[in-house]
Amino acid sequence: MPFWKKDHVKKEIYTTVTEGLQQAYKTKLLQLEEAYRFHEFHSSQLEDSDFSAKPMVLLVGQYSVGKTTFIRYLLNVTKKNSSTF
Repeated sequence: MPFWKKDHVKKEIYTTVTEGLQQAYKTKLLQLEEAYRFHEFHSSQLEDSDFSAKPMVLLVGQYSVGKTTFIRYLLNVTKKNSSTF
């Protein structure tokens, strides 16, 4: 049946993106992970705290390539006695 003739699916409304992702994981993705035994060979099932945790970023680079300068630029911090940003 063409997509324009399909019955309209009830759209779910969430108050936050995190809540929507958490619900989608529990109702759709988790079943697939369990069916293929994903948790036995890769990583464990996501918990509620995984969705509410703050993200972490790792910045890697060789010595003197500008990692700290890049972070200062993102934070809009200027060095004392410096004309750069």
